[in-house]
Amino acid sequence: MKISQRVPVNLITGFLGAGKTTAIKHLLAQGRGGERWAVLVNEFGKVGIDQSVLAADEVVIREVPGGCLCCTNNLPLQMGLSQLLAKANPSRILIEPTGLGHPARVLELLRESHWRETLDVRATITLVDARELADPRVLEHETFRAQIEAADVLVFSKDDVLTDAERERARAFAADLLPPKSHIHFMANGELPRAWLELPGRAAPLRRSLLHVPMLNVPMQNGPTVVEINEPPYHYSELVGEAAIAGWVFPRDWVFTSSALLNVLFGLHDTLRVKGIFHTDQGWIFFNATRYETAVNSEVPRADNRLEIIAPVALDWARIEQVLLAARVGEVD
Repeated sequence: MKISQRVPVNLITGFLGAGKTTAIKHLLAQGRGGERWAVLVNEFGKVGIDQSVLAADEVVIREVPGGCLCCTNNLPLQMGLSQLLAKANPSRILIEPTGLGHPARVLELLRESHWRETLDVRATITLVDARELADPRVLEHETFRAQIEAADVLVFSKDDVLTDAERERARAFAADLLPPKSHIHFMANGELPRAWLELPGRAAPLRRSLLHVPMLNVPMQNGPTVVEINEPPYHYSELVGEAAIAGWVFPRDWVFTSSALLNVLFGLHDTLRVKGIFHTDQGWIFFNATRYETAVNSEVPRADNRLEIIAPVALDWARIEQVLLAARVGEVD
């Protein structure tokens, strides 16, 4: 299959009932300008509904019911994308994961090297029903937090039914996000403008060797090129707005001494947020510290160990990595 140019793709995500399908239906009816679009929809249940709801001329719908696009191997997403590209040759693809889906895994796949010549990943749009912000169960839900973090454009939907107090709560919620969002909007009646789709997606930070390992450079005709690392362990760092972000990913079988690890994490100062999932000698833990509070909870086993730090300015990432690795006790099968 030969694609003449990269196809723009947008992820439209949001918690259950946020209005994703309504917004996509509006885009298909009002925003295509005669172009041929494709939509990849994922519903959590066994019976697909959205395909019939979104049906329109010059729109190809591919539905994946009864599973999740965000699964570890991403096989349903890969197959769905391949089929849409082969069948429709679309001008744009919209992806609507289930409201219970984790968007980070979808975005990771869309940015994989084998899709870079085919797909142009544009803005991820996250819809939020501002009325849900009054429910602590929603605010604390891992998937809800992940959807907010993934957003390039944060949209408070159903503005036509919100009260002034609910709008004010939404603005306060958005103002506290780290890193801050550049695009925050209110939307009524699902009327999502196409212009939001055209905004650029956040570039994925380059994964590099750990800081204590020499950077891998390959001489090229136009200068050295850093080789990206695709398997853990690796680190990354970037500047997003006025925040400095650094992260590390370690293999699942790396185990950290719980007491030593917590000493490292609690010893991090001058940060805006420290969040990580770790395999320790006391089991898996989830660590989440903000400027106001810190929580350490037990966690189910994950695919890898991860740490992300957000700070007002770049910290001594090499020193932090050194003390973090010193807390490692070994590996398990």
